[in-house]
Amino acid sequence: MKKDFKVPKITKDDLIYDDYSWKAVPGDDPTKKKEDANRFSRNEGYEIITLLNSLTGKNQADLSVRTRQICEWMIHEKLPSNIQGRSNVISWIANNYTDLSREYPN
Repeated sequence: MKKDFKVPKITKDDLIYDDYSWKAVPGDDPTKKKEDANRFSRNEGYEIITLLNSLTGKNQADLSVRTRQICEWMIHEKLPSNIQGRSNVISWIANNYTDLSREYPN
């Protein structure tokens, strides 16, 4: 019988950077995901975790923690400042993952 294997989601302890803010900025409420759906701050830890855990591979496949860490590195080190909004960041990751993942230092 096939076991249903679920890839673990990334947690605060899995993040490779520790310079995130963990407090919502004024006007930014982490509990209002629908209203805040397209806003994204690369400096706020809970937004990084939420975005990383929303990513999927081809055919909606789960991603490993390591793949999510590579995506975190891409956001932290390579994401151009003019790329804003969750959907634009996700598109940028999808379009650049293959090339940039080769540069990942670990």
